[in-house]
Amino acid sequence: MLVVKILHLGILFAVFIFTIHINAVYATVDAKNNNSSSTSNNTSSIKPDNYAIKVGEGNNTSSITKYFPDYVEITAGDSITWYNGVDVPNPHTVTFIRDLDNIEKIGVPFSVPNNTKFIPVLNNLGEPLEEKTSNGTKVVMMLNARALTPTVITSGDKVMKLKKDSVYAYNGSEKFVNSGPLLSLDKEQNFDYSFSSSFTVVFNKPGFFEYTCLFHPWMIGKLLVKP
Repeated sequence: MLVVKILHLGILFAVFIFTIHINAVYATVDAKNNNSSSTSNNTSSIKPDNYAIKVGEGNNTSSITKYFPDYVEITAGDSITWYNGVDVPNPHTVTFIRDLDNIEKIGVPFSVPNNTKFIPVLNNLGEPLEEKTSNGTKVVMMLNARALTPTVITSGDKVMKLKKDSVYAYNGSEKFVNSGPLLSLDKEQNFDYSFSSSFTVVFNKPGFFEYTCLFHPWMIGKLLVKP
């Protein structure tokens, strides 16, 4: 009798585990695609999904420089939209870097003739950071447009400018894919220049990819694109 009871308990436990597994499978499919439609042969078409990642978090007293979440797994054809989660104007970028000789930085040096004069636009406010050299030129530090605007550098070194709040199809071979600074969706942007509030990338190629923030290089995001 004891053996029979143990056998019955084993069967009940197996049925219980199988039921949990089936429910989990259906829950995963539902979460993946709420718009799946059944056909006459009882199959469903899984449509690409879109995921959201918050870039940073905080307010005027504290700030967390991290992607939320910083690791995701998606399927080829899916897309991710990044948006700024900070309530104050604290910019972050989403930047994929691959095989660049020099990483694009916020400020970069430019060489100009020594007699070049820079005239402030705002009532004689400020001056450029510059240093004269011995060869008749001077080096001036300036803001890098590639870091501060949505920009792509292809594998063939072609520089492409993207629009604000861009949607870009990533093929995995690009040397540089950059969102530019992302600012909060909920706060009015009182700047002379209007920055993006979101950046969306469609991932059609399977693989493992990493990205970072040009303002905070210790921020690292990772994603696995499954076939």
